[in-house]
Parts: sequence; structure tokens; C-alpha cells
Amino acid sequence: MKKIEVFKTVNELIKENKFYHSIIISNENQNELNEISTEITRQIYCSSKSFENDSCDWCLKVIKGNNLNTFFIGDGSTKISKEEIKELIIRFSSTGLEENKNKVYIIANGENLSESASNSILKFLEEPPKNTYAIILTNDRNQILSTIKSRCKLFSIENDSEKLELDSQIINLVINKDKSGLLEYLIDFKKMDKNEIIRILKNTFNISLELNMKYLQEMLLDSINEIKNSNYINLILENLFIKIYEVI
Repeated sequence: MKKIEVFKTVNELIKENKFYHSIIISNENQNELNEISTEITRQIYCSSKSFENDSCDWCLKVIKGNNLNTFFIGDGSTKISKEEIKELIIRFSSTGLEENKNKVYIIANGENLSESASNSILKFLEEPPKNTYAIILTNDRNQILSTIKSRCKLFSIENDSEKLELDSQIINLVINKDKSGLLEYLIDFKKMDKNEIIRILKNTFNISLELNMKYLQEMLLDSINEIKNSNYINLILENLFIKIYEVI
């Protein structure tokens, strides 16, 4: 699955109160794993269950990394011990420190769980406290114990090519309400040739259709048509990005 598809699926499940209590996110890129787990965590805590970052107090807490109901285990490279899992279980069996009823723990990475740590977490995965969610990251899901995998929903994230990353970058910046990132991207975007700009905007338009981002669709379509019939491409792009900047 692609990231956008995973985020959309997760959001629909959260809105229906059917989200899995334990998931595994598989991808070869560690930075991608961290970004994906942050976005899923944000959706879990969001007050309005919004697909997009609506900058509510809980979204901001997650993004800034100061939500006390979120617990991180492991550094992504070294072994995770049984003692660390015991600490997790004790902490999550007690009342949360934040007002939000949800609690999330993120394990980076599941393949680094020692055998004793894996065995310690099995029952906790199978019978978690209410409103407790596990996000297990992995670069190699084949190294995670089958007994752990059987208790989790797997989301295997495709590795996007650099071109596909460019195609979705505007959408990602909008979803994350990253205004400064949007302006930085505009600088590089204006350096591309006309055909590449049109191709990326068309793909961005198609993604906006899939995500029902109606406020983007008209802006993108108008800009594509203007670029096709004009030599003032930089001015058109600047106007487009200003409009996007104003609505996010």
C-alpha cells in the first residue's frame, strides 16, 4: 500500500471506532517509518478524528513530541530487552497522564525485540487495556516472531520512487499544514521544465480527487490550464502556492 492509502484506511477505521489495537508498519526506510507512525498516532489522538492535521491541541502535542500518553521503545537498531517491555506494561496498565483517554506505544523496531521481550509482550498485545494502541515498526517483518505478527494487523508500505514522492509532495505538505515547507518546495518546483510541472500538478490533482480535497481541485485545474497556454509559469505557480498557503 502507499502511504496515502494507509492514512485514509486508518482514518476511516478510527471514525468507525474499528481501528486495530495492534499494528505492524513495514518499510525499508527508517525515516519513512517514523513519519508514518507519527501521522497514525496523530490521527488516533485527534479530537475531531480529522484526516488532515487540523492543529487541534492533540495533533500539536503529537507533532511536537510532548504527548505524555505516548511511549517509545527502542532506537531502531539495538536489542529491546524484557525489562523495557515490563516497564511498558506497568506504565500502560495505570491511568494515563493526559486527559485524552487514548494511549499509544511505538516499538522501533519489532525485529529488535529479544526472545524474552517478544514472549513478554504477547499477552499484552492479545489483551491490551482499553483505548491502548500498539504501533510496531519494522524494516524486515520476516524477523518478527510469527506469534506477534498473528496478533497484529500488517501495513506494508511501498517504497515510492523519487518521482512519485515529488508527485505527492504538495499533498503531503497540505495534509501536514507545512506552510514553510510549501514555500521551500515552490523554489525548487519553479526550476522544473514546463512538461514536468504539468505532469506533477496533474498527478497531484488526481490524488486530491481520491482524497476528496475539493478546495484543492479547482485551484490545481485552473493552474494546469493556465500553464498550458502561458509563458508566465513562475507567476502562475506563485499565485497557486499563495492560494494553497492561505487555506492550510
